[in-house]
Amino acid sequence: MKTYLMALTTLLWGCTALAQKVALVSLEDRRSLSNSYFGNRCEIEIKTTGDEVRKYKYVRIKNLTKAIDSEGVELLTDKQDRADYAEIGDEKLKIELKNPLRKATSIKEVSGTLDLYNPTEANGAIVKVANFQAKPNVNLLPKKAPLSIVFFTKESVEKMAKEQKAEREAKMKQLDPATREIAAGLMALVEGFGSGMAGENELSFYVNGDIGKLVDIKMEDETGKEVRRSGRFISGEHLHTYSYDEKPNPKWKLKILIETPASVKSVPFSLKDIELP
Repeated sequence: MKTYLMALTTLLWGCTALAQKVALVSLEDRRSLSNSYFGNRCEIEIKTTGDEVRKYKYVRIKNLTKAIDSEGVELLTDKQDRADYAEIGDEKLKIELKNPLRKATSIKEVSGTLDLYNPTEANGAIVKVANFQAKPNVNLLPKKAPLSIVFFTKESVEKMAKEQKAEREAKMKQLDPATREIAAGLMALVEGFGSGMAGENELSFYVNGDIGKLVDIKMEDETGKEVRRSGRFISGEHLHTYSYDEKPNPKWKLKILIETPASVKSVPFSLKDIELP
């Protein structure tokens, strides 16, 4: 395994003045006799720099458009997973590539797009909901939001399931399409989870709609301080469960972060002539 570190050295060679400046944090070129992905790959970590990024709180790599070594070999992998946002300042944005040729002396270029994210209540990217634990089985986001988020418990879903089928179907027909879809999704959870749906230190949410717009679901205590979570579990995109070191307090406030047009700015970035070890 070869590792090459270059702390905070700016390697932006901009073809446009609008490109976001980034710095190389590390480069790791892993090679193995096996054919496994974990044994053979090249990983680059970068972070953002400059005055423009200081206007935002979070950043992520939206996509990669180009990656070639000094021999002209394409390094982009076939699959690009959607990256999570990282807080600006402590971020190390990971780029995973194919291994460059052994005779290559550098990665000639890595280019792509970054999303800069600044959530506020004013731009609609932060939605806070007080007393949400007393509001199960209903959408907690405004109707104009691109997705819906529903808090539920095992008890609240079981209560819904105990209604007579005919009565439930009649009520379902009276609901608007969006609410009907949420109710149908919650009902599907009954068979899938049963008695083990959530522990006493967990909170579960059903997420539907444009799920890619959801950035995070957080909790605040009665003083406005963020409650640290001990774990997160996402099943099939729709079910989001969050674990805590204590039993959730009814006074906790829900803080939902979503992408809105006013909260996100997409900018290109480019790294060139990254020397290989």
